[in-house]
Amino acid sequence: MRTRVLSFDLLRSETGSSFGGQAANQPQLKAAARVLWTALDKELTPRQRQCVELCVLQGMSQIQASRLLGVNKATVCRHMQKAKRSLKKAAGYTAMGNPRREE
Repeated sequence: MRTRVLSFDLLRSETGSSFGGQAANQPQLKAAARVLWTALDKELTPRQRQCVELCVLQGMSQIQASRLLGVNKATVCRHMQKAKRSLKKAAGYTAMGNPRREE
């Protein structure tokens, strides 16, 4: 069985890009993207969310985002790392809220 990794690419696809010819999986991809959007809203700090929006959704580099936000590149990098960790943790839960077991 193939598995799909939840990634920031799903967020990009929900913001305007197509799912790249994967019509059969579109409902599952949309559901996964909804989970990621919910996690973005509920699990991230406002600054982490800003960094994700700039670096992932708008495609800026961390240097560009740091200049726009008026912070050091290392700060943006740290916010992105923490955001990814939080989203990974949140992705361990299904849309029903059941925790995924890790063996």
